[in-house]
Amino acid sequence: MAGVLSKELKAMLVMEDIMEQGVSVWQGNCFTVQHFSYELHRGRDGHGLPFGATLPSFMEFSVKVSSDSSGKLFFKRMHQDQTFPFSFIFNAVFNAQGRLTDCDDSMVASGYLIDVEEIYGEESHSDGTDEQMLIKARLLLSNIAYAGRDKTLNLIITND
Repeated sequence: MAGVLSKELKAMLVMEDIMEQGVSVWQGNCFTVQHFSYELHRGRDGHGLPFGATLPSFMEFSVKVSSDSSGKLFFKRMHQDQTFPFSFIFNAVFNAQGRLTDCDDSMVASGYLIDVEEIYGEESHSDGTDEQMLIKARLLLSNIAYAGRDKTLNLIITND
């Protein structure tokens, strides 16, 4: 069993498929995940064993946004009629150049971005107060791929 890289769970979001060959994740393109949730449902037989396809469901998540321009990509994707990948990386480790080198676990949720909401608040710092923007998003899931150090599991979500 692999060791845990960090004692605190930290999640980051990258708006690309980190499992694709040749993808390099730069820390500056990551969003800090504040919250995410989803439920998956499958039919079960009389013995309680799952069968058939996983039913369509939603994922909701919120992320910190460092600038208005970085949040625009969410709205751009919402207005396009296609699925997009959203990679969640847990306990990420970056090298001196800011590139992802390791993580405890990750998952790539692909789907249609159907709702985006901006929330503005304030965050206190020792040198004053800064305005903080959060993006709350809702994704109609089509596929989730889980990748850990030991294995990868791909889950197809379909109406069939």
